[in-house]
Amino acid sequence: MAGPTFQSGIFPAVYLKITKAFTVIKQNGSRAKKPRRKLSDFAVKGDTAKHIETFSVLYSTLSPEALQEKILSKYLLNPAVQCEYLYRGLNDNYLVRDSHSQYILRVYRHNWRDLQDIESEMELIQYLKSEGVSVSFPVPDREGTVIQEIHAPEGIRYAVLFSYAEGSTPLPKMTIYQGRITGKELAKIHRLTINKRLGNNRCHLDVTALLYKSFHAIKPCLEDRREDLMNLDEVITKLALKFERISLSDLSFGICHGDFYPSNYHISRNNTITLFDFDACCCSWLVMDIAAFCFATTQFYKNAKEINKAFLEGYQEIRMLHSMEIDLIPYFGAVNRIWVLATQCSNFEVFSHFVRTNIKRDIIGNLNKYVDKYCT
Repeated sequence: MAGPTFQSGIFPAVYLKITKAFTVIKQNGSRAKKPRRKLSDFAVKGDTAKHIETFSVLYSTLSPEALQEKILSKYLLNPAVQCEYLYRGLNDNYLVRDSHSQYILRVYRHNWRDLQDIESEMELIQYLKSEGVSVSFPVPDREGTVIQEIHAPEGIRYAVLFSYAEGSTPLPKMTIYQGRITGKELAKIHRLTINKRLGNNRCHLDVTALLYKSFHAIKPCLEDRREDLMNLDEVITKLALKFERISLSDLSFGICHGDFYPSNYHISRNNTITLFDFDACCCSWLVMDIAAFCFATTQFYKNAKEINKAFLEGYQEIRMLHSMEIDLIPYFGAVNRIWVLATQCSNFEVFSHFVRTNIKRDIIGNLNKYVDKYCT
């Protein structure tokens, strides 16, 4: 049997390989098969495997199934409980449902809050609940434990199961009546927390923390935006000069919610408000909470002026404000915005996209315009 033939000079190397293979087949009757390699042939030999290192984890996303098995099983929930990942912020939030109720499971980020910080937050929420304030409150497990410890890849994290706030956020629309009842609910908190401190005196905010430390936290994110950096410096200088001319000690001081935006409470169909997310609770001037809300409305609502008027009227049905506090609302609104932006910049690994997007949308320029318009 003749082997395959090619014209002279064409594919000589291929011709030699095929010829040799044909010869082997002719001699043995079939092509010689190579022995199949075992999986163990590919394994790392000796002690080499001991030197393989895994990367450290900055911020893991815990499996809902694992949380359901290891954490939620500790609670008196219906066996048909379901756990669904909702969103990532400074912490992770999961929606938990059983056949009767729903809850929010918050898993705190590693090294964001220590155990004493979280204990102070729970103490505040439970105190407010006991005094009749409508808040989302921590749910204890079978043993009465409120704070769960989780050994995550990056280290210890803590989890708390909260009651669900019925209703929805008043975004993108808020009625005048809803603005009024929002003011009343915040005033209930301030009436209880004035002149008080958190359990471990966590997060004590003064002018230095709110302005100067915030500036240094934001500055690295503006290195390639010189105009923004100059505008921020101008805004902070203007606010600081205002505070130097007045006696801040005359303002009411106590425990604040710290993040009192319309996105942090729900309103039900029958207009019942439930407040949540006290993760940013702090000790500062109470007007900070009021100003945060009033600043947010100017960003979200076309009828912000009417909403803020109703909000302040509702607030003062419960707790009267000093005229100086009312005059300083725009100033503290700007201060709160700077502090929130600084918090985001300080947690850049979480908010990198958010910070970059806001900076591109001229957040500093808009803040400067706000101060020029309202802080005269």
